[in-house]
Amino acid sequence: LIREVEQHYDEILMCGETEWKQGFIPKEKGTRGRHAKGKAGNLAQRFQQYKTAILAFLRDAQIPFDNNQAERDIRMVKVKTKISGAFRTTTGAEQFARIRSIVSTLLKQNLSVLKSLTFAIQGRLQF
Repeated sequence: LIREVEQHYDEILMCGETEWKQGFIPKEKGTRGRHAKGKAGNLAQRFQQYKTAILAFLRDAQIPFDNNQAERDIRMVKVKTKISGAFRTTTGAEQFARIRSIVSTLLKQNLSVLKSLTFAIQGRLQF
């Protein structure tokens, strides 16, 4: 299955090659340096160059498919504002963000949230 997905990935890039070559920017006479490819060409080159990193989730279950951790971290703020309408003060919003950041970091480090927060409140910052 992994080989099939990688083969399909390569086929898509080969089919797209004709498309991104249309966005090819002609080189001006006398200019030096690398040749400009256009936005599509640059994107395609990155897809080819970083193929193993892009498809790494196929081989390692620890790597998330979408890499949207930032969206997941922000989601709690959005849910809170939907429920309560908004934060009452800027200070409250900053405190909420700080606490969410700490909790998110603890979860990413596979540490117990309750135990770690209890230690922090007691002034023992040894996790």
